[in-house]
Amino acid sequence: MTITPTNGKMKKRADVDWDGEEMSADIEQFTALSIQSAMFVRGLDFSDPLSMAQAVRHAVGGVFDGQPGVFPVPPNAPPNVPRIVLADRANRYQCKLSAERLDLAFDGSKGKSESVGIVWDGYSGIIRQLAEYLKKKNPTMVWRLGLVMRLFKVLTGSANSHIQDAYLKGDRFHEAYELQLNVLNREKMGGFTINRWLRLRAMRKKDDPRDDRGLVVEVDINTPAEQNNDFREEEITAFFEEAYQHIAVKDMLLVDVE
Repeated sequence: MTITPTNGKMKKRADVDWDGEEMSADIEQFTALSIQSAMFVRGLDFSDPLSMAQAVRHAVGGVFDGQPGVFPVPPNAPPNVPRIVLADRANRYQCKLSAERLDLAFDGSKGKSESVGIVWDGYSGIIRQLAEYLKKKNPTMVWRLGLVMRLFKVLTGSANSHIQDAYLKGDRFHEAYELQLNVLNREKMGGFTINRWLRLRAMRKKDDPRDDRGLVVEVDINTPAEQNNDFREEEITAFFEEAYQHIAVKDMLLVDVE
């Protein structure tokens, strides 16, 4: 595997097999369908939710320029019910705050198409600002972290057939209408213990279900729920950068493309 720096990031070139054929994927061959990160919190102060919404908007500059949503929540409401929802005008970015977590979501179907690396550069900048808010401006315990990235690529042939040929033995599922591959690993990522889910599936065109050339790769990296951490600001930002590099380099080695 060859690693070369690009735009300050580390980018992987596809490996080759003994015949010189490309075997593993380059993340820049894909489009980012969505990115979602979660910072699980304890003790977030919602005594003045309107002021909190304004403070979060200010912390990330002018990103969340849409109308903020601040919702009254009954005392007995589940802790995962969003109390504040912030978004940009195009609804490309959305931030939700509840009593137990802060979520940042990116929707790749909104706005212009950009490379995964460029999307991540903008997305990770918002994460850094949110981490600073949670640890410095509204000091909060952040005990668990997670990142989910969904990537999409159109193959030249059936994605179901490709999954069958690349990952499954023989042709016992040759007539399958839909194949999904889900793999869970628990491993070390730098100083973090992580769960890493790798999921592969085909996507059919809505207006022509016979066309199943779309390949969706989903990678979910999170710290285990049974660990009771209290992450510092620099640990939060390090987790998300290391998770992205894990996806862009290590996980792409497991994704066969044509």
